[in-house]
Order: sequence, then structure tokens, then C-alpha cells
Amino acid sequence: MRLCEKCLKRHWRAKIVPSTGLQVVHKNGNLVYVCVNCEHVQEEERDFIEPAKRIQANILYIDTENSTSIYENYGRKVYGEYLHIDNLVSEWFMLGWSASYVGNDRVWTGFVTSAEAKERNDGGIAQRLHDLMEAAEIIAGHNVDGFDIKKCNTVFMRHGLSPITGKKTIDTLKLARSKLAHESNSLDYLAKYYGFSGKDEITREDWRKATAGHTATLRKIETYCKGDVVNGKDLLVKFLPLANKKFNFGAIKKIPNQPKEDEK
Repeated sequence: MRLCEKCLKRHWRAKIVPSTGLQVVHKNGNLVYVCVNCEHVQEEERDFIEPAKRIQANILYIDTENSTSIYENYGRKVYGEYLHIDNLVSEWFMLGWSASYVGNDRVWTGFVTSAEAKERNDGGIAQRLHDLMEAAEIIAGHNVDGFDIKKCNTVFMRHGLSPITGKKTIDTLKLARSKLAHESNSLDYLAKYYGFSGKDEITREDWRKATAGHTATLRKIETYCKGDVVNGKDLLVKFLPLANKKFNFGAIKKIPNQPKEDEK
């Protein structure tokens, strides 16, 4: 949801039809919400999602791709050794991200341009990702707690945006480690094991070229990232029973003949 048109805040609750307990649906198919701050009524802005899938539409699956940091080593052999922070030349930056709601085939992406990569500047891709994560009730991903959300918040704060905190999360890596006993818990292995397509092949040289701003390689990694989101969502849906969480947000069950706004 976008900002409230009246008070310019973003804190919403579903508008409910008292007689049915269902969320009000506008005649154009959009869900209707009420601003918690000022009671202004406003319809959602995102693409219409069919009722059967709305119970999962509030779960946003994300994946990020990031560069390495650059250190000086003055010719020393550093394999297996600690690199002191005084030798840091440039910290990592975010090459890009992909995100998609479970139950919706659309995948959003944001990747740096060649010029931005050469400058190691990820500011241009931060706001849209921040908006998506802020609007989601649940954020999901494979190692999303241990990696992606930390990376995202670092980028957000780097560019003067507020960190995303207090959100419910579903981490499929945690679920695999705590609830299952596979020989590997990598996304590629699990996706293939459960019959999904698996990850694309990206080499170390690809990462170097993308970090240096090679346009074709940046596009290749963008495709790779989108593929991770598609496979990751499939795995997430498979793993949802393991999460032991309820995802009914008070009104978005499929019940025939949902009332339109003019019937409320």
C-alpha cells in the first residue's frame, strides 16, 4: 500500500464487511483498507490478485546479489588469514535485488547500471526495495534472516532510509536446517530435489565483471537473481507447513461471492 492520501502515513488495516467478516473488495477488484492513523478509506495500488491466492499475497520473497569488499594485502599470502579492517579499500555494495509476492507471478527487480557499479553506488536501487519490504506483512527468503535483510538494512541506512524492523519472516534455510535432514541445505540442491529448476550457473569471473560494471554480465546476474526468486518461492510454498505459522490476516480467505464495495 502507498501512503495515505489524507495524512501521508502508511499504517493500514483491512476494511471488513461486518455481516461476512470478509475484506471489502472494490468493484474494480482491488482490496480496500482503512488508515489506522486517520480512518481514511483507500483501495490497494498493487495489481489485482485472484481471491484464491490472496492468503499468500502478503508474503514477499526477496533475494539480493552483492559485490565483494576490496582489501589491500601488500603481497602477503592471505589464504585462511584474517584481513584487518585497516586494509579495507572499499566495502561491498549491492549489485541488485529481485522480489515477488507468493501467489503472484510478477517479479520486481532493481539492478545498478554500469556507471553505478563502477562507482560502487547502490543508492539508485534502494528506495523501490524499501517500499516493497515496508509494505509486506511477511518477508521470506533463503537465509533471509542471516543475510538478505542485514544487507538490505545496511544499504537503506547507507542512503538515509529507515531500516526494516519488526517484520515477520520465513527463512527457508532455517526451516531446512531445523525441520529436515537433507545432505545439503543450499537453494540449488533443495530446488532440484523437490523438482524445481535449480540455479543458473554463475562463475567467479562473472561476479568480477559485474562488479566492474560489465553491462551484459549485470543482466546475466539479474536473470540469475530472478531465477532464485522463482525457485525460492516454489520451495517456500513447499515448506510453508513446516513454518507452523498462520497466514490469515483477518479477512482474506476464499469465500464465494465476495461483496463489492457498493454492497457493504
